Amino acid sequence: MALPKSKPRGYFEKLLALDCETTGLTFGGDDPSVGHQAVSWGLIVTDFKTLQPIEELYVEVKWNDISKAARKKDPSFGKRAEEIHGLTYEYLEKNGLDEEEAVVQMVSMIMKHWGPTSCIPLLGHNVVSFDMWFLKRMTRAYDINLKHGARHFDTNTIGGICWQNFNSDDLFASCGFEDRGEHNALDDAKNSLESARLTRMIFNEGLK
Repeated sequence: MALPKSKPRGYFEKLLALDCETTGLTFGGDDPSVGHQAVSWGLIVTDFKTLQPIEELYVEVKWNDISKAARKKDPSFGKRAEEIHGLTYEYLEKNGLDEEEAVVQMVSMIMKHWGPTSCIPLLGHNVVSFDMWFLKRMTRAYDINLKHGARHFDTNTIGGICWQNFNSDDLFASCGFEDRGEHNALDDAKNSLESARLTRMIFNEGLK
């Protein structure tokens, strides 16, 4: 008779809640030479058992050469996104980090908690279809390949199934969060994490 395992298969202790703001919606797959780029990131290393934050990081990123060339070719490039998050090209040029330095800061924090070989489970709103790919294309541009595996937690799914919401604005409103106005990557990562924690709490109370 097999002895019971102390930890279930697939067990992990931490997950990475994250959100990014970008110059636009398309990310060009794995090719960093086409599509849009991330201009800000909010990352929260999280205790999976409690869904409480352990460490967080917020970075704003200057436009890279590809985005600059796209704006030069098409003056409307990135304009719609700037209206949503308020991070204009001019603001980022003055206040943002160079993309490479942003990658260094982000990867340094991630490596501290997961190391170079562990898969990094993610939590966020549309995190697999959007944020993860912007993270991959930004880090791969500097020959860094993070491991993510297949276990991720999308608050878009939580919102749709548990709250009958179809977007992050409605989910965060249902959870009682204040109107966020302009999108901020760290605030949105916090809201996604808190909406997951609140949903778990309600579920656990229902089980009682």
